[in-house]
Amino acid sequence: MSNRAFLKSFFTEHWKYMTVNAACKLNLFDVLDETGKTKNQIAKLLSVPEENIELLLKGLVSIKFLDGVEERYKLNSRSILLTERHPDSLKYACLNWSGDHLEAWKNLDVSIKTGKSAFENKYEIGYFDYLNKDEEKLDYYHKAMFAYAKDDYCNITDVVNFNIHKSIMDVGGGYGAAISNIKKDLPDLECFLFDLDKVINECHLENNVKPIKGDFFIEIPKLAEAIILSRVLHDWNDDKANQIINNAYQALPENGSLYIIENCSDKIDVDLSLLSLNMLCMCEGYERSSYEYIALANQSNFRFMEAKKLNELQTVLIFKK
Repeated sequence: MSNRAFLKSFFTEHWKYMTVNAACKLNLFDVLDETGKTKNQIAKLLSVPEENIELLLKGLVSIKFLDGVEERYKLNSRSILLTERHPDSLKYACLNWSGDHLEAWKNLDVSIKTGKSAFENKYEIGYFDYLNKDEEKLDYYHKAMFAYAKDDYCNITDVVNFNIHKSIMDVGGGYGAAISNIKKDLPDLECFLFDLDKVINECHLENNVKPIKGDFFIEIPKLAEAIILSRVLHDWNDDKANQIINNAYQALPENGSLYIIENCSDKIDVDLSLLSLNMLCMCEGYERSSYEYIALANQSNFRFMEAKKLNELQTVLIFKK
């Protein structure tokens, strides 16, 4: 393909994602099954005009998100993962990257010029404060993050020996994917999930993980021998990240452990530039190197112990108080 042909195709690549995103918003995949339905049946179930749903259905077939067989449209191995009923559903991950994120990305040039969040410039409020004012968006966001985290932390106890502790707290842990995996594998370990009231109220914890409500910018309770900060610090600038780490330091006993889990740019072969651009335009955070996280933790008098590779993206940085 020539560069000219590539570019003309590249400019409209977002059409594919937005087609799938629209199907998720309409719950189209949720009304289908492996046996399939006709366009007329689907239109009635979704209460949309048949001629419009046909356009969407054909678009989904063209990008291989549905199979069309004898005037019936069926789920395939890709689209079944976008149904809410699937145990490994990515429906909310699909929904997450449209809407507010796209609005911010449209003004990425402003963030590049100013170093300020395009999202905050538009809405005059920080992204996470914005989510906390809208219960549905907050729920959708944490469901999306939970879907990613289920994969990210599936082998966390194979990498880190949490058995050296009697108790551990996942701070800012959302719906608790990391701590739930730890508790499942180590049932005798006392496990806590700490997050905002609205998050804790909506999460459905299993394996006897104990929910604790609070704000990590104000105070982290003194309940555990170890604290996990997983994919928390990258959301914040250095001043706010320091505030979170210092509160973790105050919450831990002497010789307590801090586990910072992040995409450390110097530890992986994946280029994190686009992720950092997303962080810049959404919340002025960014993907740091392990040296930068260690420097942040050192400012609160944590002592760096070692780094362990968790998966192809994430590294566990282990500190002692």
